[in-house]
Parts: sequence; C-alpha cells; structure tokens
Amino acid sequence: MAVHRPPAAAGDRPRIRPPTGHCMAFEYREGQFFLLPVERGQFAVGLIARAPKRGGVLLGYFFGPRRSTAPDAGWLNGLGAQHAVFVCRFKDAPLHRGEWQLLDALAGFDRSQWPVPAFHRFDGSITFAPGASGVADWRVEYGDDNMVMPLNERAAEGADLKLTDDIAYDARLLATEVGQRITMAVTSVDDSRWR
Repeated sequence: MAVHRPPAAAGDRPRIRPPTGHCMAFEYREGQFFLLPVERGQFAVGLIARAPKRGGVLLGYFFGPRRSTAPDAGWLNGLGAQHAVFVCRFKDAPLHRGEWQLLDALAGFDRSQWPVPAFHRFDGSITFAPGASGVADWRVEYGDDNMVMPLNERAAEGADLKLTDDIAYDARLLATEVGQRITMAVTSVDDSRWR
C-alpha cells in the first residue's frame, strides 16, 4: 500500500527517504522520483512510470543534469516525458532494498502522459516468421501492467532499429547508460538547458 503525501509547495526540497536498515523493503509507486547514482557523489533523477505488481521490472524515465543533491519539488513537478534523456525497463532490486533514494511523487501523475515506448531486440539468430525472410531484429511492445512478458513482437522495420534496446537494465548497466546519455545530451549543469 502506497503512502499518500500532500504535494510539496513550489521551491520546497523533496523529502528523501533515508535507508534505515538492510532488511527493510522500501515501498515505491508509479509517478515517484528517485536518485540514480551515476558516478561517485553524482546522481540523475529517475521517475517510475510503470510499477507492475509482479516481475520485479519497472519502466523508468531518466533526466539530467548530473547533480550532487536532490532537486527541489518545483523542478521535479515541471518535468515531462519529453525532457527524458532515456526511457527503459529496469530491475527494481536497488529501490526495493533502499539503495536508491526515493523522492516525492509527481503531483497528478497520469500514465497517459508517460507512455510505454516500443523497444528493439536483436536475438542473435535467424527466426523465420510467416510472410518474412529470416528475422533477427524485432520490435517489442509491452503492456502497462507487465514489463516482463511482451504484449506484441513483430519483425523490426528500418526505424525500429533506432529504438532503445529491449534490456531490463540492472543497477550498474543503468547507471552507466544514463550517465553517458546525460553527458552526450548537454555538457552544462544549467537546469534551464533541460527544458
């Protein structure tokens, strides 16, 4: 059961849930922000866009710039899907164990504003699909409530090859990928360049 919090006033620092023990399971919910460590003392902001009840795999939107502290609630609530530098499926173990700091939830989170994108999968072998010659690349789509089993898979077309890879990122790979994408997106830590 998610804990309801009143929305923070603009300019307030978001509340951070500090880890209190290794045995405690931390609750998170859709629309909740968290800090993803990308380098020692540097973080990116993540948003949980889908948190299915089963499977341990979430959908997240990730934002720059790199930062050493949590942004204020006003900045967080000004974010939209279009501001993300990366959208992917990722494993929830670090959130569940309290290794990543949870922040407040986005005021008025609406799933329709944070869609589940299609992904690209290269399966490394040739599969024969009806009506197609050998297929090694796939367009993969997930439903809102299951980030483990695809809802739809079909042979990839040219534009599908540019989609994010269909990987459920673990903590280390996610930190590396998001950190690199933030660096490529902008060299400044000036927040105004992210909007």
